Amino acid sequence: MDNLPALSLSGQKNDLLYTKLEQKSSKKMQAARDMAPTLDFSRTQSVLAFGVSDQKGLVDFTDSVLTNIRAGDAGPAGHLMADLKGKILDLDVRGLPKSAGGKFSAFLGGIPVIGGWMSSKFDDARAFIRRYETLKVQIDAIAKKLEAEKANQIQHVNRLDTLYERNEEYFDALEITIAAGELKLVEMEQQFEQQRQTLASQETVDAKELQNLKDFGDSIQALDRRLYNLKLARASAITSGPTIRVAQEGSKAIVEMIQDSILMMIPEWKKQLVIAISLFDQKKAMAMVNETRDMTNNLMMSTADMLGQTQAEVKKAQGEGYVKVETLQKMTDKLVQTIDQGIQMDAQNKQKRAEGVQKLAEAEGKLKEALKAANESVTA
Repeated sequence: MDNLPALSLSGQKNDLLYTKLEQKSSKKMQAARDMAPTLDFSRTQSVLAFGVSDQKGLVDFTDSVLTNIRAGDAGPAGHLMADLKGKILDLDVRGLPKSAGGKFSAFLGGIPVIGGWMSSKFDDARAFIRRYETLKVQIDAIAKKLEAEKANQIQHVNRLDTLYERNEEYFDALEITIAAGELKLVEMEQQFEQQRQTLASQETVDAKELQNLKDFGDSIQALDRRLYNLKLARASAITSGPTIRVAQEGSKAIVEMIQDSILMMIPEWKKQLVIAISLFDQKKAMAMVNETRDMTNNLMMSTADMLGQTQAEVKKAQGEGYVKVETLQKMTDKLVQTIDQGIQMDAQNKQKRAEGVQKLAEAEGKLKEALKAANESVTA
């Protein structure tokens, strides 16, 4: 009979997944063989619902991950690092006076012009130390906030780890589902051809038999299309793994920068400032000892000679000092450079995370629309 329905598929059987699973994963292949007999595609709606439960499980979990990321991704790490930089810049060792002075300097404090300059040096030193104590408290508070942000970023890393594992599970389930569907597709094709040949051998065929054969062929074609969509989902799952890992790198980098700031940069900054203040006190004490000796030996000298001679002795006794202020200045500049680099990396990684979130959201939207269409078709 020439009017029997024909079966025309997309050609997927030229690239059947189950033939690959037979070579690379006997466990998955056995699971597909076990699933295939349980599949019933006698109705088109059952074909449309094929594999939807696997996809919905990943979508539901992705929803929860995105909710957490949207709530915490705009974390204050960048603002905290910038604030930390500002605090360090606010207290520079250049604020320490170059000269420590001593008893003789206090004596000179009563001399017009010169005395006011000496007194200002002591005031500068005391103001520097007070400012250090105030900023130390503020920096400790920033460190606590950075610790909290570090914990938040670690949660991001852990959630993405779980998402990566779920994606792997989803990929494995998809492969088994696709392979089982392909096995069922081949079986249904054979049944269709057998039924078609049976009808072709009959002299007369009623309309109901023709319609049943056509409905069977439509179910096979629907399954063929559904398998194609599931294979697209499998390809997406393959690319999702690296995408998740890239998104994790941003949070890992933030965690590393915060750890460096808390465990290395802040303690080093405090240590160097304490050393600078200690050396300043040593210079002041040394100046007092030397100036007392110089005053005993040169008390009868004129004020002009006494000033020049004592200053020369003070400078000679102080020498180069224990640590050059310029060295501390370079260290401070290096710390600022390190923080600038951290802020720049934070901005770049934040952009990467934002792009990753946008891609996840777009993928989520597309997948939801597909699932919604599938569910509407099933319940129609």
